[in-house]
Amino acid sequence: MSGQFGVDPATLRELAGKFDREATGLAKPIEGFAASAAEIGEAFGLLGVCDGAAEKYGQLLSHTVKALGYLPEVLGSDGDRLRLNAGNYTDSDQTAVGYLSAAVRRTGGGPA
Repeated sequence: MSGQFGVDPATLRELAGKFDREATGLAKPIEGFAASAAEIGEAFGLLGVCDGAAEKYGQLLSHTVKALGYLPEVLGSDGDRLRLNAGNYTDSDQTAVGYLSAAVRRTGGGPA
């Protein structure tokens, strides 16, 4: 295999920004979903009240809304990790360029 592996730190930072934007825009849609999903009306009928289906739905909705509430934090954390990776790749590239430059100076080589 003679391929090269490359990462563009600027693109990683741009992607991190997208994660941040999505994370900040989620609070209102999550609240809206919770409010509309709580309006079940007669969805379960009288039997649903008697056999606890409506209560179980309420618990399911509560757990779902709680899990959705973590999503902005998860997206923010992912964005932070993407930025950290971008920084690590940038540092690695700079170190490699420094080593190559030093090697060229020691051997007296250079572009032909």
